[in-house]
Amino acid sequence: MGAAPKLDEAWPIIDAQKLQAIKNLAEPDDEDDFFKELLNIFFQRCPALLAELDTAVAAKDPVKLERSGHALKGTSGNLGAMMMMKLAEQLEVMGRGGKVENASEVLAELHKTYPLTKKELETKWL
Repeated sequence: MGAAPKLDEAWPIIDAQKLQAIKNLAEPDDEDDFFKELLNIFFQRCPALLAELDTAVAAKDPVKLERSGHALKGTSGNLGAMMMMKLAEQLEVMGRGGKVENASEVLAELHKTYPLTKKELETKWL
């Protein structure tokens, strides 16, 4: 795997079409509550998953890196947080391949991406 993409490369922070499609799944009279609940779950889950990834990288634990990367990939992808999803996927693949040497670089980009993702979701979608 190559270097992690920088924040302004490759993927959007948020896939607006995907997020709007998710928002449209709610019942018309429940749209705001449904969507806010999904975002709150995302905001609660991400810091814990990032902490798990920190631990996995520090311990050079490929199994934990794969599992936590996979969990964050799914959590992010479900809300159209594309940059986070792709970075988490890179960590998952590194863990699966037992190659954790460059994981700290990808994880550093993920730590930069989460606050930007959270801010965009809060300011443009809540």
